[in-house]
Amino acid sequence: DNSQIITVSQDASVKFWDTQLMTCTKTISINTALQAVSWSDKSRLVATGASDKFVRLFDPRGVSGALVHSTLFGHDLWVSDVCWSPVSEFELVTGSYDNSVLLWDTRNPRSFVQRISKHEDKVLSVFWKEGQIASGGADSKIHLSTFK
Repeated sequence: DNSQIITVSQDASVKFWDTQLMTCTKTISINTALQAVSWSDKSRLVATGASDKFVRLFDPRGVSGALVHSTLFGHDLWVSDVCWSPVSEFELVTGSYDNSVLLWDTRNPRSFVQRISKHEDKVLSVFWKEGQIASGGADSKIHLSTFK
């Protein structure tokens, strides 16, 4: 839906905005500062990255919207960015202040599938498009990985 955007904040909130009305339509409160958000067109889930080192998946279609669908465990420090696969409803990539980029199959939240790259400093951003995952870090480097 192009008339909705999602934001996160260090005030521990996930907010859904109606861009036509310019109003917040839903707020989900978490107990930790949030750093990143990504919406999946395939699974309809929202992924967030947080300062407590966890990735949380939400289903905003739920009545309360406040229930965590699942929590992904694998990073050692803040999760700075999250990005869903453009083709798979289950694949997600995350970057962290622990210098790592992790590839996930969200059906198994207890373990990541692969460590894609190891930066020499904090990972600040990740992006996934057309079979490639890009990550940028505080080490002033960009890593590209190709996936089928």
